[in-house]
Order: sequence, then C-alpha cells, then structure tokens
Amino acid sequence: MTQPRKTRQNLTNYDVVELLRSEIEQSEKKMSSKLFFAHAVNVLLLALFIMFYVSTESQKVRNYAAEAMQKSFEAERAVHIIDEAAGTNFLEQSKIGE
Repeated sequence: MTQPRKTRQNLTNYDVVELLRSEIEQSEKKMSSKLFFAHAVNVLLLALFIMFYVSTESQKVRNYAAEAMQKSFEAERAVHIIDEAAGTNFLEQSKIGE
C-alpha cells in the first residue's frame, strides 16, 4: 500500500497517478458500499413482498375452505330434510347398515 504524498508545487506524472489512484480507490469503496446496501434492501423488499403475497393468498384459501364446508353442511341438511319429507329414512338405514 502506498502512502499518500504531500502535494508539491511542481507535480510530476507519478504524483498525478498516485492522486488519481487514491481517488479511484475511495470511489470504488463508496460504490461497493452503496451497491451492498442496495442489494440488501432489494433482498429485504423481495422477502417482504413474498410474505405479503403468501399471507394474502392464505386468506383466500381459508375463505374457499370455509365456503366449501358451509356448502357441504347445507347439502347434508337438504338431503336430511328431503329424506324425512319422503319418509324413506335412507340416512338412518345407512347408519344402521354400517
């Protein structure tokens, strides 16, 4: 690693190269830290989006499951009412047969 030299009145090409090299290294460090921060934020936002999407979709699945259970209970109740109205009692006969 080179030590930065003091600026002199009469700059040589070597002094200019050393100054430019140090400026480039500093700018590379700044850019790499900014890029690292940007990538970290990107990963966090992507994880947040995935969590939000999954939680939203799970609500829809729960709603579909609740709706399906409600329809099955209504269908079972309708079959029971029809069975009692017809006087056939198929449901009770099927329970005894099992």
